[in-house]
Amino acid sequence: MKYLLIILLLTTAACNTDFLNTRPLGEATSDDVWTDPALAEAYVNDIYNGLGNGGFPETMLSSATDETMFTHNYGMKNMVESTISPTDAEYINSRGAFQWGTMYLRIRACNNFFANISKVSFDKQLQAARLKGEVFFLRAFFYQQLVRNFGGVPLVDKVYTLSDADYSVARNTFEECVDHIVKDCDSAAYYLHGTETVSVKGRATEGAALALKSRILLYAASDLHDMPTAKAKSATIAAAAQPELLGYVSGDRASRWQKALDAARAVMDLGLYSLASPDPATAAEATANYQAMFLKDNSESIFSRYFVNAKSEAGGQIGLYNGLNGYHNWSGNTPTQLLIDDYEMSDGTAFDWNNAAQKAHPYQNRDPRFYASILYDGADWRQRPTDVADMDPANQVQAGTYEVWDGTKAISNPGLDTRQGPVEDWNGSFTGYYMKKFIDPAVDAQYFRQEVPWPFFRYTEIILNYAEALMELGQEGEARTYLNMIRKRAAMPDITSSGAQLKADYQREREIEMVFEEQRYYDVRRWMTAQATIGRSLRGINVQGKLKPGSKVTLYKYDLANYDYTYTPVTLVNENRLWLDKMYFMPIQRDEMNRNNKLVQNPGF
Repeated sequence: MKYLLIILLLTTAACNTDFLNTRPLGEATSDDVWTDPALAEAYVNDIYNGLGNGGFPETMLSSATDETMFTHNYGMKNMVESTISPTDAEYINSRGAFQWGTMYLRIRACNNFFANISKVSFDKQLQAARLKGEVFFLRAFFYQQLVRNFGGVPLVDKVYTLSDADYSVARNTFEECVDHIVKDCDSAAYYLHGTETVSVKGRATEGAALALKSRILLYAASDLHDMPTAKAKSATIAAAAQPELLGYVSGDRASRWQKALDAARAVMDLGLYSLASPDPATAAEATANYQAMFLKDNSESIFSRYFVNAKSEAGGQIGLYNGLNGYHNWSGNTPTQLLIDDYEMSDGTAFDWNNAAQKAHPYQNRDPRFYASILYDGADWRQRPTDVADMDPANQVQAGTYEVWDGTKAISNPGLDTRQGPVEDWNGSFTGYYMKKFIDPAVDAQYFRQEVPWPFFRYTEIILNYAEALMELGQEGEARTYLNMIRKRAAMPDITSSGAQLKADYQREREIEMVFEEQRYYDVRRWMTAQATIGRSLRGINVQGKLKPGSKVTLYKYDLANYDYTYTPVTLVNENRLWLDKMYFMPIQRDEMNRNNKLVQNPGF
């Protein structure tokens, strides 16, 4: 009987197939998601992952411009040398904004949400409205990423399934794509209106939706996307087989600028945002205000990507990626001399190497934003790490070569933050400069992450958008009024120019104010000024400090009383920077072209 019982138990167990239907603990099926409001919210949370680390990857987009140089070379060289191709596009393949497949994966998730959200029974309809608004914003944002890199792309608003006979789809025109993004932004703003009380940091808001609309309409009105203008400026674009994929082939350009103006005004009229610290008392206060503005939220914050140290997110390592090698950081994206020279003097005049006084002291009396954004030779910085502290008790940037007295004679030593210095020389800057903006001086980046947010949209961009549209519509006086609000916040004198000079002044102001914020890459393209800006040869600085007669300093620190300094701009050969007009748009990768035979490649590739 005992053996019979065992046999019966084994037989019963062998015949029981319920375990085949066991559902994994901790996972939810698609059916579950659309029956539970909490799971629907979690689904939307995952779509936000498409934002990545914002503008804080190791290789920043600024290094594809004249703002910075990427020290470690990998992934960027083919961008700045215009050798990128549909089969050799390392940087494109590593950045979410450029990744065709990644963006469409997120767009598909948005479409799936819209196909199923009506199935969810929400206790509070405000939650349903908020989620719809957020997903409309996210889909618009992902399409914006594609459109500003590739031009017109296929607009897909359905969820493809295995039953579909054909997955290939042609690119929509640039105009159709802009209209689609604007429509999604309007829908997002509609659903997000009044949801501020139930929203949390990092989620889309009505202001974020309207800010995105402002940006895409500003781009749409610009030179690059007005085909008569673009063709006149570029033979490559003039040869495009389907110019409607790149911009507007007809229509009233003034009306496009008016739409851009109205979109920026709509953000301003919300009354939710304002310029941070608009009235500094001194230049030093303006510097401190500007630096602090990029370390935490403020009245300008519209939509940001936040980082939490508990999650060990890569975006929190911006200080490690870009800090000085003399602090055991990686010196990844270092400002170029081209950028430094674009900072005005404090009186609003241009910096000039032919001016003897300015050449002798190039870091004196500059735009206050310079001191908040750039670490230059002799600048004060945070306390050195313990193993370096004795070599620099003054805690100053040492990016040059300096003499010290060895007891009998003057000898020359490389600074701690150079590629010849004693601390991680392989990580030193080639340009002689380091980033300061976005880097929290209270955090030892060698060991700790920081929680500095990435500003996808801030109010200053909206003011600049508004001023540019005013200027293009001939309302120069009003444009100067808004432009000078930003100048006043920076403790810089008003701009009084007009015509072509006003346009040049505006473009420089936007460059300086929005430095390292991923604006420059797109601005020089839409203005079609890339050849004269990011097409320039890479430049850095050579700094030398020589002891004055009778000085016998044995431990170096920046000191005008004991040293004479010389500053020599140099052309760097690390990158053979070259601009070709094919770089106005990115190439669609060969794999995508092979998957979809209806795609048309961008001109020049």
